[in-house]
Order: sequence, then C-alpha cells, then structure tokens
Amino acid sequence: MRYLMAEMKSKRGHFDRARLPDPLTYYATELDHLRPQGHNAMARCPFHDDAHPSLTVNLATGAFRCHVPECGAHGRGVLDFHMALYGFGFIAAAKALGAWSTTS
Repeated sequence: MRYLMAEMKSKRGHFDRARLPDPLTYYATELDHLRPQGHNAMARCPFHDDAHPSLTVNLATGAFRCHVPECGAHGRGVLDFHMALYGFGFIAAAKALGAWSTTS
C-alpha cells in the first residue's frame, strides 16, 4: 500500500511552500498602488470597486484582509490570494506560482 501511495504522489506532484514567491514581490506585481508601511502594506482591493486603499497585506506572511465589510476578502498568504483573484483551485494556483513540483 505504501508503494502505491508513493507512486500516486510522484505522478501527481507535490506542493512546496518554499517555492512560493516572496509576498512583497508578488503583491507588487498583482496590486495597484501598493504602499508599504513597515511589515504591512495597503493597496486597492481587487475584489471590489475600490477608490481608496482598503486591503492590508502582511509582507512577512502574505496574509491579506479587505477592511470593507461588504467585501471582507481575506486569506493566509499569496496562494490564497492567487486562488481568490483568478478563481483557481489549489493545484492550479500552486502551479501558476511555481510551487508545484512533479518531481520526487
């Protein structure tokens, strides 16, 4: 059974969190008007029509939160953000961000 599970894993690939992009680099390319403020940054939220920066991102962890109650977008990192922004599932987002490996 272990052999079968190992073989299935190698064919499907695996997630490697260490290969996710740095949060500052990622958010700088994905968000308009990113304004770093210490360990955090503010930007216009891409999940609703936003005239003023309402999205806070943590530049160390990648966590994000929109402070507009009607929106409420939030997540734990760049992978969650990418999934929400582009409507990708976990594997598709991990592949798009270069964090999915099909090698053992």
